[in-house]
Amino acid sequence: MSRRIAAVAVQTALISALWGANAFAADLVEVLQAAKGHDPEYLAAKSEQSAGGARRSMGNSLLKPSVNFVAGAGVVNENSSTAGAQFSAPNIGSFNNANFNTSVNFGARTRVALQASQPLYDREISVQRDQLQLSADVSDMGMASADQALIFRVASGYFEAVKTRAIINLLVQQQNAVSSTYSEISKRQHLGDASKIDLQLTAEKVEATKAKLLNAQLAYNNDLLMLRELTGQNIKVNSLDVNFSADGVLTGSAAEWLAKAKQNNQQLKLLALLEQVKKSEIEKYGSSLSPKVNLIAQLQRDQVNGSGDYGTASNTTSSGSLGVQVSVPLTDGYRSAKKDEAFYLAEKAKLEYEQASLRIEKEINSIWFALTTGRERIESLSRIVSLSKDRLEATEKNHRQGSRTTMELLGAQSDYIASKLVLLEAQVNLIVNRVRLSSMAGEISEQDLLLANRFLSKN
Repeated sequence: MSRRIAAVAVQTALISALWGANAFAADLVEVLQAAKGHDPEYLAAKSEQSAGGARRSMGNSLLKPSVNFVAGAGVVNENSSTAGAQFSAPNIGSFNNANFNTSVNFGARTRVALQASQPLYDREISVQRDQLQLSADVSDMGMASADQALIFRVASGYFEAVKTRAIINLLVQQQNAVSSTYSEISKRQHLGDASKIDLQLTAEKVEATKAKLLNAQLAYNNDLLMLRELTGQNIKVNSLDVNFSADGVLTGSAAEWLAKAKQNNQQLKLLALLEQVKKSEIEKYGSSLSPKVNLIAQLQRDQVNGSGDYGTASNTTSSGSLGVQVSVPLTDGYRSAKKDEAFYLAEKAKLEYEQASLRIEKEINSIWFALTTGRERIESLSRIVSLSKDRLEATEKNHRQGSRTTMELLGAQSDYIASKLVLLEAQVNLIVNRVRLSSMAGEISEQDLLLANRFLSKN
């Protein structure tokens, strides 16, 4: 039995050594800064924001002039025949019924052109520009959402590790107490002063505590791995301050938090933007049948050189034009169907926004109620821990005197640790719920982490 107890202690020490060798003690803000340079989800949002900026530039360029330079060369056969023409020349006079024939076989042809166009009126392009702007806004909103989500993931992950570390310490205390009781019962059993059943009960408690401790060690290892995935570094978390005070958690009224959420919640703002995107699709396909007016300018020069049926030939044509082009689509059944689809998708987006709004309102009310009752709950749990400790000390004394059974002693030890675990859970939940409330209201920032740091010890 003593070997198994020692093995658990060694495992606990190994975990501490594993994470402590290259780990650095970091508070919440330090973990956040490390995560911003490593977390793939956050970095992906930054890349998407940059892509959104490019889409914004694309949208701004849609209504600007476009200029193209065109050049081409090739081999051409070009023959022409004109009959019944009038021909005139200086000093010669005029001739009717003249014939003109030209011929170039396998001649060289070159073409150079400069073309420019400027949209004057095009609803479809205007809608596309607005859609690209909205898409860029969605990317910006996604970045803001990712930033706030990272802050909350850091806070919740950090305090989960803090809680699990504290659970390990409490279970080690229980393990030491149960092991001491086992040693005492074992000696008394050899002297005939304790029953074999007492020894078996104590041995069962030792094994049960060992199993709980191993589970806690596994959970702590996973918590540290999660922090490492966020930051790329081994993190050593601080402990909760022994002088924990719930007075540092400010809540305000539920109505205030609901008003903040309706205005600033990142998910609601993102859904509202997506609804605008869907509505713009309706306008996009509705505008596809509207007229398009473009200003067109072109300079062009064509030249053909070669020889043909009538000897060496050369033909050069230069042209320039400036005008307005009007295009009016007459029908497009596909786009009409797409417009109907866009209408229903916009309705769906609107309903999704309303659904999310109701869910967020429910969550905020729930979190706010947990916070407002959390202080009183922690005070009650603290009194329970104190009373449980007094009962344990009295039970230990009476057990040594023989007026309390081993079962009662083990129960008192278990109840004392259990009361401390419940208190620990309530303390961590109070802190995390306060950060979660800021996140739901869309105003979470490093300031929330600085406030949460006040509940940590400096070791």
